[in-house]
Amino acid sequence: MTPEAHAQHRSGSLYGAFAFGTIVLTCFGGYFFTNRFYQPAEMVPVAFALGAVYVALGIFSNDFLVCAGKRTPFVLYYVIQAALLTALVFLSPSRGFFGMIVLPVASQAVFDLRPRNAFLTCAYLLGVNIAVWGFDFGWGAAFEAVFNYSAGFAFTIAFTLITKRALDSRAREEKLRLEIEAAHEKLQAYAVQAEDLATTRERNRVAREIHDGVGHYLTVVKTQLDAAAAILPGQPDKAREAILKAAKLTGDALDDVRRSVSALRTDTARPPLPESLQTLVQDAGLPVSLRLSGNTRPLAAGLEHALYRSAQEGLTNIRKHAGATAAELALDFTAAGRVTLTVSDNGRGANGSAASGFGLVGIRERIEILGGRVQAGNQPGGGYLLTIEVPA
Repeated sequence: MTPEAHAQHRSGSLYGAFAFGTIVLTCFGGYFFTNRFYQPAEMVPVAFALGAVYVALGIFSNDFLVCAGKRTPFVLYYVIQAALLTALVFLSPSRGFFGMIVLPVASQAVFDLRPRNAFLTCAYLLGVNIAVWGFDFGWGAAFEAVFNYSAGFAFTIAFTLITKRALDSRAREEKLRLEIEAAHEKLQAYAVQAEDLATTRERNRVAREIHDGVGHYLTVVKTQLDAAAAILPGQPDKAREAILKAAKLTGDALDDVRRSVSALRTDTARPPLPESLQTLVQDAGLPVSLRLSGNTRPLAAGLEHALYRSAQEGLTNIRKHAGATAAELALDFTAAGRVTLTVSDNGRGANGSAASGFGLVGIRERIEILGGRVQAGNQPGGGYLLTIEVPA
């Protein structure tokens, strides 16, 4: 038995001490109500002295046994108590009920020891009570003592087993309660983490929408207004045309904001992806061609939205960083179960900051959520190539 289990079985030390002391005092109280002693009266003080040691060990051994936590102190305790009880039973001037003085140790043995050792201890203590009658009065008296003491031992062992089972059940319930409380605390912590993660993901999603949508249109509008400002003195008609185009793009930006808000709320679908990309290249602010390969097929709304935003961000990066004179969008449906989008240009390629900016990070986040992959880098012959593959 572990120290924790032993402490649990002896947790009611006051109750145990009371029960232990009561039965011992009852047994010794018989000295004052009998006129018949089976041993010389001079043995009464000896019996009381042995009884005092017996009671002291039974009551005060609890802390020592629990703190020791090893088998040796338990074995030593029961060896000493068995020796004291043997001496008490044989040296006591009284007989009969006095033999019940062994029952507290029998009960403790059921609590503390393994079943086999507990059985041997109880059998020895019962044997001591039987042997003292056989030693003094013969085998007939010993046989009669078997019946007299067996009932008391049986009741004590049965009551102890019931109590032990109840204590074990209470200990299991307490352990289960603590485990449930710990699991509940962990679930609460996980819930907080999940809420924080969901909030972070939603913030990232909103940031991508703002960056890829509004950021794209503002870049184009700025390009048109800069061009208008540059040519206004010498070519007012072209400047006016650039300003009108900037105004149109501003309206398109407002429409895109409305679509983004609607998508954030309900994930509503965009127009078909090829149509959306065609509109995108027309308002790109630089010559852009659109190439479609394979048989176009409908895609999931979330997938089309991610590809559209990726193409939009790719073109925005070209205008801002590439210094290109031409670009190409290519949407390839040829491979079964996959769609590939490429954005390429003939510019000067990307430097370190452009290659690792927020726009490319946002593209990777969008695509990786869908199980796709993103490759980006400078082309050997010049320019920059962004390749996106997604399962579809």
